[in-house]
Parts: sequence; structure tokens; C-alpha cells
Amino acid sequence: MSLGLGINMVLLKSGLLLFQDNQISISSLVEKQNEQVQHALLLVLIPVVVAFSFIVFVFYRSRRETFFKHQEASLKLSIAEGELKALRAQMSPHFIFNCLNSIHHYMHTNPAQAGEYLVKFSQLIRHVLESSALRMVPLTDEVEANINYVRLEQLRLNHSFDFQFHFSEGLPVEKIHIPPMLIQPFIENSIWHGLNQVGKGGRIDVFFSEMDDKHIQCLVEDNGIVNETKSELDLSHVIKKTSMGLALIHERINIINSLNGTKAKFEIQRRPDGKTGKRIILVIPYED
Repeated sequence: MSLGLGINMVLLKSGLLLFQDNQISISSLVEKQNEQVQHALLLVLIPVVVAFSFIVFVFYRSRRETFFKHQEASLKLSIAEGELKALRAQMSPHFIFNCLNSIHHYMHTNPAQAGEYLVKFSQLIRHVLESSALRMVPLTDEVEANINYVRLEQLRLNHSFDFQFHFSEGLPVEKIHIPPMLIQPFIENSIWHGLNQVGKGGRIDVFFSEMDDKHIQCLVEDNGIVNETKSELDLSHVIKKTSMGLALIHERINIINSLNGTKAKFEIQRRPDGKTGKRIILVIPYED
């Protein structure tokens, strides 16, 4: 009886040892599998983390470059706007000088009506000074100012030439705003270097038409004679002056285009109908 009990005890202990060994083997296997799973997860996560870090880096760099490009663009815009204001400030003295030149000439040729001339001149100068500080002015105001200018020149030349402003059908004249002082220098050039030499029968026509949703076209056409000989009453004989009208217009147009992404330009050519004189094609950006 005791022998059988001993044998059972031995078998029980052996079973327990075997069970423990199996438990240890299973635990080792589980731990090994867990290590393999962790290793596999690590191998999977490393590329994901690297890719995510790369995306974050690219995004940060893109945002940084965009910020600096925006800062650079803002700086260039400020510089260009400053240059444009400086050009407008230069153009006003140039324009005023030429008007005073006309007054000087007129006072010598017809002093009795010099007062009328000065009144018209003061009205014109007021427009010039007010508009020179603006980026855009109504087309109607700019046309009115140019009409006043041409009338002053008519007085100076004893109405030896006629003029007319034309607008194409459908052009929304009342809604259009254009940069100030772009048209006048070309009209001035036609009168002083063309019509001034014609005498009776001179004529200047200004045509406005729409090109696209950003530009209008202005044609300045005269029947003048190109002659650079200056009158003895021209003040530039006694006052040293740099001829900068068209050069300023060209520089100003370049800045306007760079600021607004427009395609403003001008071209001076002979009249296509074979008559004497010239045609100026001026492309002007506009806003509603």
C-alpha cells in the first residue's frame, strides 16, 4: 500500500515537472514571438516615421520658402510703388514746365488774353496735382484734363488746329479708371513737334477703344510735320531742361506692368493712310 502510494507520488511529481517544463517552453515561445512581432513592427514603423518626418520637413521648408518669397514680393512691391510715385512726382514738374513755356510764348504773342490763359492753366494744374497722388483716375476726368490742355495750346497757336476725342461704341467710359498722365505727353508731343509747324489746317484726333478686359487702346493721330527746330520763344533756350517726357512714360509703363501684370505699351509710327504726321498707339491698363 505504501509502495503504491510512493509510486503515485513519484508519478505526480514527474507530471508536475513535465508541466512546468512545458509552461516554460510555452512562455519562451510566446516571448520569442512577441520579440519577433516587436521587431517586425519596428521594421514597419521606421520607414513610416522617416516618411512622416520627410513630409513634415518638406512642408516646413515649403512654408518657410513661401513666407520669404512673400516677404521678398512685398518688398519689391513697396520699392516699385515708391519708384512709381517718384516718377509721377518727376512728371508733374515736366508737365508744368511745358505749360509755363506755353504761357511764356502766349504772353509774347497775345498779351491781351493772357489772363484767360492763366485761368485755364490753373484749372489744369489743379487736376495734375490732385491726380499725381492717385494710382487710378476716372477716364472721364483724364479726358477732360487733356481737352483743357489742348484748348490751352489752341489759344497759344491762335486756333490754328482742330481736335476731337472719339470713343468706340459700347466703351463703358463712365466706369473705366486709368493711370493718370499717360495720354497727355503724347498729345503734347504731337502739338509741339508736329502741329506747331503746320499753321492753319492742323488736326489731332484721339481715339479710345476697348482691347480686352484689362486694357484699352488710345490712338493719338496728327497731320503734323516732324521738325525739331525750336522757336526762339521756347524757354528751354534759357532754362536748361532734360527732355524726359517719353523716357519717363516708358519707365513708368514698365513699373505699372511689373506691379499689375498688365501689358501696357506704346508705339510711334507713320500714319497708315500715307498722309503726313504720325500715329501713336498707346495700350493702357484699366480698372472698373
